[in-house]
Amino acid sequence: MSEAGGGRSAFVVGAGILISRVVGLLRNTAFAYFFGAGAASDAYNAAFKIPNAVRNLLGEGTLSAAFVPVYSRLLGQGDAAAARALANAVLGLLLVAVSLLTLVGIAGAPVLTAVLAPGFDHETQQLATRLTRVLFPMTGVMVLSGWCLGIQNSHRRFFWSYASAALWSVAQIVLLLVWGPRAHDAQQLSLWLAWATLAGALLQVAGQMPEVLRLTGPLRPTLNRAAEGVGQTLRNIVPVVTALGVVQISGFVDLQIASYLPAGAATNITYANTLALLPVSLFGVSVAAASLPEFSRDSGAMALDALRERLRGGWQRILFYVVPSTIVFIVLGDYCVGVLYRAGQFGEAEQRVVHAVLAGYAVGLVSFGSVKLLGSAFYALQDYRTPLRASVASITVSAAAAVAIAVPLRASPYATAGIALASAMGSYVNLAVLARGLRRRLGTLYTPSMWMGTRRILVAALCAAVVGGGARVLHTAFAPTLHVRLAAFPIFAAFAVAYLGSAWWMGSAEAARWLRRAPRASRHG
Repeated sequence: MSEAGGGRSAFVVGAGILISRVVGLLRNTAFAYFFGAGAASDAYNAAFKIPNAVRNLLGEGTLSAAFVPVYSRLLGQGDAAAARALANAVLGLLLVAVSLLTLVGIAGAPVLTAVLAPGFDHETQQLATRLTRVLFPMTGVMVLSGWCLGIQNSHRRFFWSYASAALWSVAQIVLLLVWGPRAHDAQQLSLWLAWATLAGALLQVAGQMPEVLRLTGPLRPTLNRAAEGVGQTLRNIVPVVTALGVVQISGFVDLQIASYLPAGAATNITYANTLALLPVSLFGVSVAAASLPEFSRDSGAMALDALRERLRGGWQRILFYVVPSTIVFIVLGDYCVGVLYRAGQFGEAEQRVVHAVLAGYAVGLVSFGSVKLLGSAFYALQDYRTPLRASVASITVSAAAAVAIAVPLRASPYATAGIALASAMGSYVNLAVLARGLRRRLGTLYTPSMWMGTRRILVAALCAAVVGGGARVLHTAFAPTLHVRLAAFPIFAAFAVAYLGSAWWMGSAEAARWLRRAPRASRHG
């Protein structure tokens, strides 16, 4: 596929992710309205994190890294029968694995919550245990969703595989809006929401099945380990699961630390992390997801310089969007938080704290997004050890930094921002290890022209920050009582126009596409 074709695929992935993320943000807005940041919301987020970790280990991330390269290669060779046999065998093995894990998770829920959230008081820990038992069956359902996504992406069906996640959020939004006012207290509402979360997972899979059945035919799960590609997929899974397991450990360490912080800390991490992941998902994940099947189909014959050029183009595209997102979250992050969450139980104090946490995560946006793309290159090259080493180094740094920063400030609600900042620090270690590994195999990745382009992106983002900051001053000086939701959009619009205009003036082709104008450099020869 050409670079233009890769860009179109990334756009389709981004469009699907955008829909699911926007609906997910609306879900969080409804959640913040009814729960704010307190013990019940902490219990729900802790309970959700436990089965979600298993989902991440065996679901979308693992299958994208271990299954998609093998399945895509069979499709590229024209062997549809072998690809179908592989898909059914992987599905059967996954169903057995997640069924066993779900039973263990339900039975061991009290131990899991005691280990992972030891700082919760007795009542909050009991609620977290009940919620974990309701949510754990979601693990198997979402792993099946990850299998569906892998099938669709391998066939270059990108949009609905990501957009279908909106159905999961819709189920929760309906529950909160219809039954939220009827709940006696936050604990009862959290239990209702847990059941809606499980129902939403079923809806997400049901929404993907028609497309999957058109691509693969009737589902016939097997345990046939002799099918072509199954052995390779299983060998791939072990290092991928190990690497993702390290990432999940990082999240659990954050949860353990947050459980000792003031009530609402775990919830504030979720609020900020959802916002921070939006540009990473839209631009980092979209470019990486669109590239992986193409890398995998052609990796045997593709010259290394072609792979290197694809990486360079994708990396610059990611930075064009992630760098200004970083500036927005740091300088105007309170407006971002206010637009989404400021209502009901979520007040000004919560807005300030979540902005601080968001700013901590924003420091690492460049690395969070870049790691997605570089990791895909390693998976396509069947190198799973380097991402594992990078993940181990990352969690070691982030865990040590989180303890060093957050624990001394544990009496302050702003201590949670230390956890986010530590996560950003660890992510840069991850990026450094991956970049060094690819440089050994592919040669120089970041050329002088790319450095120049990155400097232009940074200068344009800083110019936009000055304009956005000026608009903020006008709001504060002349309309201080205007609600943040009304004030934010003109400020964001001023930032966006200033960024695109500055980037175009300095010769950015990406900005020119947005402005529907020829790149300025071409106007001057």
